[in-house]
This record gives sequence, C-alpha cells and structure tokens, in this order.
Amino acid sequence: MRRLKAARSYVLVALSVLALAACNSTPEGVFEFDAVDLGSPVAPETYAGDVRFRIAQSLDSRAGEVPFALYLGLSPAGETRLGLNALADLRGIQDALPERLSGPIDPSCNLGLTVDFSGSEADGDTLRAGASVRASLYRCKAKGTPDEQRGWRMISQTVDAAATLRGDLDGNCIRLSLTDLSLKPRGILGGLASLFGLTEKVRVAILEEAAVVLDAHPICPEPPAPISFFQPRFEALGIEEIGAGGIGAGLKGSADISADTLVDTLAWAGERAAGGSDGLRFTDRTDGRVGLALQDAMAVGDTEIGYGIALQLSPASTTRIGIEALLDLRDIQARLPDLLADRVVTDNCGGRIQIEGFDTEADGTAIIARASLEMESYDCVRSAPGTWERGALEETKQVDVRAHLSAELVDQCVVFRLLDLDRDPPGALGQIQTGSGRLAAARALVFEAIELVLEEAAICPELGPELSILEPHFDYGAPQEIGEGGAGIAMKGSIDLGPETVVELLALLQSEGLLPPAP
Repeated sequence: MRRLKAARSYVLVALSVLALAACNSTPEGVFEFDAVDLGSPVAPETYAGDVRFRIAQSLDSRAGEVPFALYLGLSPAGETRLGLNALADLRGIQDALPERLSGPIDPSCNLGLTVDFSGSEADGDTLRAGASVRASLYRCKAKGTPDEQRGWRMISQTVDAAATLRGDLDGNCIRLSLTDLSLKPRGILGGLASLFGLTEKVRVAILEEAAVVLDAHPICPEPPAPISFFQPRFEALGIEEIGAGGIGAGLKGSADISADTLVDTLAWAGERAAGGSDGLRFTDRTDGRVGLALQDAMAVGDTEIGYGIALQLSPASTTRIGIEALLDLRDIQARLPDLLADRVVTDNCGGRIQIEGFDTEADGTAIIARASLEMESYDCVRSAPGTWERGALEETKQVDVRAHLSAELVDQCVVFRLLDLDRDPPGALGQIQTGSGRLAAARALVFEAIELVLEEAAICPELGPELSILEPHFDYGAPQEIGEGGAGIAMKGSIDLGPETVVELLALLQSEGLLPPAP
C-alpha cells in the first residue's frame, strides 16, 4: 500500500512538474502581432531612380489572388545598362495570411491539425510568424493501406508555434523558407503531449506542410512591357520593414538595353497608338524590321497640308538603330495647283508674272514641275532721278515652263533646289525692264523667285515625341517616286542608343498613360 501511495505521489509530482514546465514555456509576447498597417508610405529611397513606377501585382493562392505592389526605379548605370532599385510591398499578402493559412490540415490518418495563424512581421533581415495549432492524435485502422480509416481520438493538445523565415532569390522570384521553428505545448497536458511524441509529430507536419506551401508559392515580381523587354535581373535581396512590422523585400539589379529591345519598345508603343490617330502607329514587322507610321503637316502659304511618314527601323549594331523614312507628299502634290493658282512670281516696274496653272510629277529621284505663266510687259518710265514708274501695258503672253527640282538635307530639313528652268516647248522667255533702266532676262527673275519660294517651303518632319526624344539623325534625303509620278522624299539616318534616352522614353510613355504611374 505504501508503494502504491508512493507511486501515486511520484506521478502527481511528475504531472505537476510537466504542467509547471508547460505553463512557463511560452515567452511573453511571442504570439502578439499588431494589425498590418497598410497606410504607411514606402520610403522613396528604397526604389530610387530617374523614372519610377508603382506596379500592381498579385500572388495566386488556393483561395484566389492576393495583391501586392512592386515599386521600381530605373537609372542609367553604364553605356548599355540600366540600374534597378525595387521594393516589393508584401503587406497585402501579410494582411491576407491569417485568413488564408488558418483552418484544418490533415497530414496523416493519425494526426489532425487546426491552425489559427496569428500573424507575421518583419524583424530585421528576417520574418517572424506565429500560430496556435490544435493537434489531435487518432487511432488509425488499416494504416498505410487503401482501406485506412481514422478511428477514435486519443489526445488533443494546443501547441503554440513561432517560426523564423528568410527570403532568397531564385531567378527573379523571392522564395521564403523556414529557418527556425519553436513549439510550446500549452497547459497541464503539454508536457505529456511532448512525452508521448505528439509535439514532435506536429513539428514534422508543420515543416513538411510549410515546405510544400512555400515551394508552390514563390513571389515573382513582374515588370510590365516594355520594361520586361530589357530582361531585368534582380541580383540582391533584403527584407525591408515598412512602417511598424510591415513586410517588404528590397531588390537591386540591372537591365540591358540594345537596339533590338528599343525597336521592340517603339513597336509596342506604336501598337497602342500612343499619339492617337495622328501619332505613332505600328504597321508591320518583317525580318527584324519594324514598320511605323505617323502624320505630319507643312505650310503652303497660309494653308497647312498633312502628309504621311512611313518609317522602317532595324538594329544596325548593338547600340545603333537604322531608320528610313518616306515622306508621302502626294496630297500636297494634288493640292498645289489650287494653292498656287494666281500666285504672283514677280512684280516690278516693267513686268508682272503670275502662275495660271501648275502641276508636278516625280521621275525617279527628281521632281518635274510644269507651270503656265501669264507674263505682262509694261513701259517703265523714268519720272524723276532714280525714280521709275510703271507705264502702259505693252504685251501680255502665256508661257509654259518646265523645271527640274531636287532636294537636300539642311539642318535635318528637306530643302528643295531648282536645278533648271526652261520654256516648254523650248524658246526664250524674253526680257523685262527692272526699273533701273536695264533689261533683265525673265528666266533669271523667275528662277530667283522660285528659289525663294522653295526655301520657304522646306519640310522639317516631326517624328512624334516617342522618336524625337531619341534624337534621330538623318544624313540622306532625296526625292523618290511613289507609284506613277507620286512625289515622295526618302530619308535615311540612325539613332544612337544611350541609357539616358531610354529612361526619357519610358518617362514619356508613362506620361502618356502607357506605363504605370509614379508612386
């Protein structure tokens, strides 16, 4: 009887020790987490750059998509490289975790877990998470066979779990992994639960389940097109605290720029009609060449006439893009007869020459202009020393002339040049008194007047903001026939690449609403 009483006393003491150990085993505050502060701003220095974006992202989960945000800054970092500073704001995921991770888990026939996820927070360069787990140990009939069946529950115990996680880069993805897991059984039976192996079963189950979940859900920030064309690579990762305990992942890396990726960027912008119906538009892509088109206008007198510009861009080297432009002047060509009708070419004391009819056609690399002129000759009378006055009309005649025009580039503008001017059919144009008592050849006067008109009619094509910001340089310009006699101007040049111009282009696309806004 004494032995039995002693044994009972020993058991009671053991249970008391186990209960005391269990009651004192949970450190104060380990499982206390403040509500996620979604309103604290992200520090600008974490995504510093000459152009910056806030990009909405999402993480797929079993219960649906969970939002997060990528803050991204880009700056020149070399001749062909952009530097990346980014911060993945994971507070949306952090806020959703208690709801998404709480619930029942059945690791095996013997073990059932009900998880109540407490929360998580940034803690220096690591993450801290906590949960309470209600663990139940069951008998299992026919375990390990297709006919296994859970039986009656043998024991249940609540276990508090504290986990430490770290983040690592896997390509451009952030992968989280457990680095430490601490379990503390609660209450008087907590020590017995550990003694009989339940706590260890819970540990194994949590580690296995966490490994599966974390491996299946990497966080992969995805910069949007056209930034993605530059193949951005993240090379460094660090946990950043946002506000009080908010989880962020700081990322640093780089992106390579090249002629190919910039051509792709311009095609992408053109496909989305960045400038509207008159702006840059994508037309085609063939053998590495991208076709773009836009509208421009030139002034003829007081009238503006639109014309089309067809562009072909292709990589010429790693850091240079070849550009060819064809200015389609057929609309201008068609309207010139009406616009130039009755225009006075020269008007002086002894003569007046006016355009009665006009037409043009392209012939290979030249433009042929034909005009019907009305020439009036007057008596030029000296009325005082050094003063001459127009007198009576002496002659009026109709003369047809034919002119050959070419073109050249002057300060990136197309300037037409009059090569020759002859009567058609051949013959002399005659002479006109100039008012100084001398006679001048009518041909010379007409030639000079037309040259002045042509200089005023220089075409300076505007290639739209997307291309202009890249500062294309043309070194060739000449007439080119379009179809049968249609007038066009062919231009050739190049664009030299630099990270500064790429950053400016991305900022422009952002201002046009084609890229996400700045934070």
